[in-house]
Amino acid sequence: MESGIDIRMALGSDLIGMILVVVMIVGNIWRLRLKTKESKVLIAMLGTCFSCCLSDVIAFAVDGNDGPNARELVYFANTWLFASNFLCAYSWFIFLKEHFGIELTSSQKWGMRFMKVVLLGMLLVNLVQPFIFNVSEHNTYSRMFGYWIYLAFNYAIIVNSLILYYRNYRRDGSIRFFPIWMYIIPIVVATVVQSLYYGISLMSASFAVAIAGAFSSLQNEQVFRDQLTGLFNRSFLDYVLFLYSQKGKKASGIMISLRDFEKINEKWGHGVGDQALCKAAEILRDSVGSWGSILRYSGDEFIIMFDSQFDEHISNCLEKLNMNFDKFNRNRTQPYKLDPAIGYKKYNEETENVDSFLNGLKASVREAKQK
Repeated sequence: MESGIDIRMALGSDLIGMILVVVMIVGNIWRLRLKTKESKVLIAMLGTCFSCCLSDVIAFAVDGNDGPNARELVYFANTWLFASNFLCAYSWFIFLKEHFGIELTSSQKWGMRFMKVVLLGMLLVNLVQPFIFNVSEHNTYSRMFGYWIYLAFNYAIIVNSLILYYRNYRRDGSIRFFPIWMYIIPIVVATVVQSLYYGISLMSASFAVAIAGAFSSLQNEQVFRDQLTGLFNRSFLDYVLFLYSQKGKKASGIMISLRDFEKINEKWGHGVGDQALCKAAEILRDSVGSWGSILRYSGDEFIIMFDSQFDEHISNCLEKLNMNFDKFNRNRTQPYKLDPAIGYKKYNEETENVDSFLNGLKASVREAKQK
């Protein structure tokens, strides 16, 4: 019997999706070989996306065909297609969690567990009592009312990922190099079109496009990230000061230089020195929170930028920095101490450029060292 749905509607988009996944794997093999949770999630995401595109092609190919076990094959292909759509959304959520290093709240943990159980349970129930999709006596797939329920739960996972993203957005400052719309828009557009026009297949390929956008954002972040500490780098400072001047925002900078840091390298080696820099970065993150953005300027020098010139905000940040460095030195288990010299300067976008602003910050740090 002729297929109920033309396979050509799926073959083109899904083939592009599978090729795109292969290109992403080859182009990012160095990142995927890293033994980190994030790289493992990326591998799972790419594998699930490829499987999603492949199962979509199979589902279209067997739809409406006669033959031994054809009905079971249609059920299996479409069930796995729904499951892989869910796994694509879920792996994206886990990737954001690992990438931004966010701890889930108890409500988010329970919410995700609930959605996983419900979505997988719905697919199992559908095999016995169809309500998401049905397969007719002619082995033809058709949607049922449960499709919209399943879609709503799937999008609840994506909404949760948006919550994670904007929690990190507030925590790390106003400048982001990981625009989430690059992931969300392809999926939303594909879902709307595929839901309104039955027989068009775009969802599986849209996940591949969305993941490609995520990889592009990762490359953008690499330009502005310090590889050792994970903080922003000097390039970020040039960029953020340019944006402040363009938008006419008031800004201030705090510079931290670690006294006698070279003695740590001389006495215990550069490996311990790198650990000390990472520990200093951790203290800065705990001290700054959502107040501003932190960057490693060079060597043992760090800069905090925030869009305020209120003396109270500056003094609060300075107090928190001194308190946390003192706490580390009192309770330390490492053989070294971290002794910061801290200076600050307000940025005047009308009369200063990057170099003059930095010279002022360095002068304030030199003054702190003399004191």
